[in-house]
Amino acid sequence: MKEKTAIEKPAIAEYFSSQLSQGVRFGSIATARKAIEQEFGIKVSAGSRTAKAVDEVIELALVKVARGLINAEDPLKTWDLLLELYDRQPRLGVRSSTSVRQQAYSTALPIAYLASTLAGISPTSTIYEPTAGNGALLLGVLPENCTVNELNPDRAAQLRTQGFSVTGHDATEYLPADLHDVVIMNPPFGRVKGKRFRLAGDAGTTSQIDQAIALQSLQAIKDGGRAVLILGGKPEITQSERSEAYNSLETRRFFYLLHQQYKVTNH
Repeated sequence: MKEKTAIEKPAIAEYFSSQLSQGVRFGSIATARKAIEQEFGIKVSAGSRTAKAVDEVIELALVKVARGLINAEDPLKTWDLLLELYDRQPRLGVRSSTSVRQQAYSTALPIAYLASTLAGISPTSTIYEPTAGNGALLLGVLPENCTVNELNPDRAAQLRTQGFSVTGHDATEYLPADLHDVVIMNPPFGRVKGKRFRLAGDAGTTSQIDQAIALQSLQAIKDGGRAVLILGGKPEITQSERSEAYNSLETRRFFYLLHQQYKVTNH
């Protein structure tokens, strides 16, 4: 079977949405790829461009199914349903050169819902998402209330299929014209080889892309607004090692600026 690089994205997304809504469990990504091969007659080889494209379409399907599970009156039930959906989804681990370069990791749906709940998003909230991916952090929102930015054109296209108007700017530099009730984000983490990023407010530069995006995007909050940031932590295991890692000059400066300029309620 010859492998195709162009796949029927809408049809595959609809297929997975239907399967997941009916309670089907995909125990592995290999199981999901086999289902696609049988349903659509295409070959999906591990590590290929087609495999990465399929991953993205599956993620879109998951977001669409998850959006239908949101119950504003019963967040605990929603949480349980999203956990159950997470347990049935295949693990999406393929990385392309683009996703590696852009540090494009997606937010697990239960964590995304927790973040949006912590942000206190209501039906009337205006929201800015600077690195929106496939929309996981925007599960319970109205697209017309959102300012959505996503640099990756494939993910931006998938956001548009969900009704969002999307810009494609570099989030380390871009700032929307309007202020918002909520800023929510899970930006790329860590260093981008050979680059340093300007910190908002002439605070110097950093090698950490999530620090740059966070301080830039937080400028889009109204007075009295709210934000939830999913940022890169330190992988060290022991308390002393983690303390030392957080004590680096760049990290100390970032958290100093964050606490100096905003009211940080929890970390």
